[in-house]
Amino acid sequence: MKDKLISLKDCINMPDKDIYQTCEEFQKVISQMNAMEANAFGLETTEIDGVKVKIKDPYSNRELEAVSFVSNSYLGMNNHPKVMLAAIETIESGGLGICAAMPIGGKLSHHTALEKKLAELHGKEDAILFSSGYTANIGIYQLLFNKADLVIVDMYVHASIYDGLKNNTNIKICKHNDIDYLELVLKREQGKYRNVAIVVDGVYSQDGDLSPLPDVCRLAKKYGAFVCVDDAHGLGVFGKNGKGTADHFKVENKIDLISGTFSKSLGTIGGYAAGSEKLISYLKHGSRANTFSVSLPQHIAAATIKAIDLLTEEPDLIKTLWSNTCYAKTKLKNSGFDIGHSPSPITPVMIRNDKKALLVARQLLERGIYVIPAIYPAVKTNNSRFRINITAAHTACDIDKLCNALSDVNKTLNFSP
Repeated sequence: MKDKLISLKDCINMPDKDIYQTCEEFQKVISQMNAMEANAFGLETTEIDGVKVKIKDPYSNRELEAVSFVSNSYLGMNNHPKVMLAAIETIESGGLGICAAMPIGGKLSHHTALEKKLAELHGKEDAILFSSGYTANIGIYQLLFNKADLVIVDMYVHASIYDGLKNNTNIKICKHNDIDYLELVLKREQGKYRNVAIVVDGVYSQDGDLSPLPDVCRLAKKYGAFVCVDDAHGLGVFGKNGKGTADHFKVENKIDLISGTFSKSLGTIGGYAAGSEKLISYLKHGSRANTFSVSLPQHIAAATIKAIDLLTEEPDLIKTLWSNTCYAKTKLKNSGFDIGHSPSPITPVMIRNDKKALLVARQLLERGIYVIPAIYPAVKTNNSRFRINITAAHTACDIDKLCNALSDVNKTLNFSP
């Protein structure tokens, strides 16, 4: 099997081609994936029952039943009856929303209540809402920093952070979780900029590892830097009652800004940031992603509030998540798969061959397992893997089915040693 796979990377920044010519060139990528019956963009979920899904397969025109391991809803909140009821009751009493941006009448009582709930959750004074986690990071970093500042980012932070900082400030990309390298940069750049900020993820989305926040905060204090943490994958998973990685490491009071999303453990949609009252006020008035975007529908805010309440009201959800996570990691490791060293529910099954990753995903779907391979641009070329998302909604039987299917496919495609 030839391992060379044409990717999006090969079609970006083609100096001799215009937009239409570039799009035409990209059809080679589509054709190659279609030849392997492995274009994930062609798959359509037609029915969802917890982690059980039905997928419309465009290649065979069949409806395939599968167990899904693609959802980020770690606690199953997207299907929780109480969360859904909160949304339904709000729609019935007040419709779908106000259809206006926050500064021009778009703020409703549900938004105020959610902001207060988020601030309390993270031990901060106030919070701001955005339409998505991606939009939150765009809005935060476009406003807070410019060419007078230096932002040191871990090389594996989410793409939204890079996009928020792009062309707006000075960026230094730091080796992943390398504290010695971070200190070297802080020492070398000390006194050269108006502000220096360190930006990390609480939990990294592809490898599932955690940022060493205590060491990050220690260096920030030593060199007078700000600390910003995107805790999209930490909220609802780590810390007391799912308060996140900052609470897990007991450093909430040492972090200036925590951002996140509702589309993981809370099962809804939207983004936020929590920090000091004055910092959040500055963001509310100055962030273009907030002032020029319609506010969240009120039923989404109501559902999110209920999901946050359930972190405390139903602690068995988090316990079940961790029980399933431990079972899955043990089972996968004992089956001989390379799953890295993730301490979180994100469990990478390493493939390290982009073409094989696509072929394996197709074979798994045929066996009733729905996973999507992470290839470029989600990860570096030939650093592909399956990001297996374990949730509280999975059962031991679901996890057994996953491991058995992986072992079965490995016999023919030899993707794991």
